[in-house]
Amino acid sequence: MSIIVNNWRMDPSLNALIHCETGETRRLGEYHFILLETLAKNADTVLTRSYLCAEVWKNRIVGGNSLPTAIHALRVAIDDDGKQQNIIKTVPKKGYQCNKDYVSLPESSPAEAVIMTIETQEEAPSVAEEIQPTALPAAGSKKHKGMMGLALVVAIVFVGSTVGYSHLKNTPDAPQLVKESVNSPRIKIFHLTSAGENNSAPLLSQTLLPGKDKLDNCLSTHNITMTTYYKYVRNRLESDIVLRNQCNGSWQLTFNVEGWQNSDINSAMYQSLEKLLNTVQKC
Repeated sequence: MSIIVNNWRMDPSLNALIHCETGETRRLGEYHFILLETLAKNADTVLTRSYLCAEVWKNRIVGGNSLPTAIHALRVAIDDDGKQQNIIKTVPKKGYQCNKDYVSLPESSPAEAVIMTIETQEEAPSVAEEIQPTALPAAGSKKHKGMMGLALVVAIVFVGSTVGYSHLKNTPDAPQLVKESVNSPRIKIFHLTSAGENNSAPLLSQTLLPGKDKLDNCLSTHNITMTTYYKYVRNRLESDIVLRNQCNGSWQLTFNVEGWQNSDINSAMYQSLEKLLNTVQKC
């Protein structure tokens, strides 16, 4: 028997959610599937951010916006309202909690239940922030295998769904994910805002506007779509870029700029994307 969350059955063989009534299938990325599984198995337990990052991404170094972005994507995937948070709740200054009323777990033996309880009480190691060289824009990429990867959840969230664009719950501990307007079918930009962010910082969509056509042409040549999640941390621009082709191939590019005010973000981002795309085999 599989785990069921809000009438969505988790299928580990496909890394997907299958609706119990309609049979609709929604594919998840590898890490997003593990994240939902971890939350469901520990329903009604507040799991810290460090614990979730350690359980899901193991020893990988992840950016500070990776977990909130993944949580937002899961809420949309399981039809959880981002404002009400009936299923996956943000617990300010602590972490996240899954409502057990929406979860159906396979029956387990008493021994298994004891082990599960002990594991949830262990303190997880903290996850290091990604470190980039100062003064220069830095980028790193990682190709996900097969149907796995963040891009697949992005596809679920943003194809034919306006619910997914709603803000997260307005608490100091919960960032808001806001979609910016971009006149391009290949480019989507989402701004992860927080209460302490510099409000004078420009929207990334406006910053990229002068070079948008050039970027659009590059993506079109490789038949690629691009979804960008970004935030400002003092004078630093931090972003995760998800690239996806028509053959379900997906790549994630981390693009950070120290001192964004004095940097040519347009050129730096284009060069980083072009370098990566030139290594991608067309499908």
